[in-house]
Amino acid sequence: MTTIATTVTIRLVRTEEYERAGEVTVRAYAHDYGDLSDGYLSSLSDVAARVRRGDVWVAVDPDGALLGTVWVSRPNRALADVARPGETDFRQLAVAPEARGRGIGEALTRHVLDLARERGSHRVVMNSGPEMTGAHALYRKLGFHRLTEREGSIEVEPGRVIDLLAFGYDVAPAPAPAPAAATTARPTWSFEHVAYDDPRAAALRTEMDREIGPRYADRFEQVDPDEAERSARAFAVDPASIVATVLVMDAAGEPVAHGALRDLAHDGIRDLEIKRVYVHPRARGVGASRALLDELERLARERGAGRVILQTGDRQQDAVALYEKLGYTPIAIYEPYTAYAFSHCLEKHL
Repeated sequence: MTTIATTVTIRLVRTEEYERAGEVTVRAYAHDYGDLSDGYLSSLSDVAARVRRGDVWVAVDPDGALLGTVWVSRPNRALADVARPGETDFRQLAVAPEARGRGIGEALTRHVLDLARERGSHRVVMNSGPEMTGAHALYRKLGFHRLTEREGSIEVEPGRVIDLLAFGYDVAPAPAPAPAAATTARPTWSFEHVAYDDPRAAALRTEMDREIGPRYADRFEQVDPDEAERSARAFAVDPASIVATVLVMDAAGEPVAHGALRDLAHDGIRDLEIKRVYVHPRARGVGASRALLDELERLARERGAGRVILQTGDRQQDAVALYEKLGYTPIAIYEPYTAYAFSHCLEKHL
């Protein structure tokens, strides 16, 4: 009887774990599928490429060994054609052969279901190859059902065609179909300019800390008191330095995103720094991020800034990908972050 190991931690993959996570995926697929081409195995090992498109989660034991991994779509950004609007899809669920029978695959799958619930998705879907009979048994046990209308053949590598099966799990009732004229409409956002200590702004920053903080917790766990104090100062925000705080509001008037501009001087140049950008998961992938950054850039231009700058981290590849898509380019790490090599700093000329 399979049991779920309660000591396993499931979290986002860390930059320094890409190689190990890729190796686990390769070994799992080689174990189940037999001979695979070098090209396909190389694609399975390329975790960095997967992180640019979605979130890679890993199951880790107390000693830090990676036991399994799964690739999950980001909100409103499907990984594969099997997904429809309002659904969360996942791919490449892989458990190290030596870790099987411990409930790792089930724990990872349940984690995907929990993510979908948090996002407000009504269904979780995925494709699976015909050889993955153990995975199929797990999906049936958890309540997934076949989506035969979404199945078909696919060439997974040159000369290798498989009949992909499709499975779905209904997290919530499907929403009523939108009127035909509204099916392609993008949400309309509005803005509120508020004080930095506005309770709604503070609540969104708390949600941000709850989501992002664990990604970097290990880097600050075992530091001396002096270094902890320096870190606190480097990443703290003095409300007096904030020149604008923006909330993005949805059609119901609920705040779904937060961003601020800080008057920050470095290297003798007066710049405005974008700080504390956070978008609620249900508003991701549908334009709220772009709307927020457009508004912050507009405010910076009004204040005469020639460019905006920002700092993020190497474990927020989703954020880095967004900024680069919107025209931000990498720059050297600037004060007060120069002591933190994991920083990614970017600029956009206005």
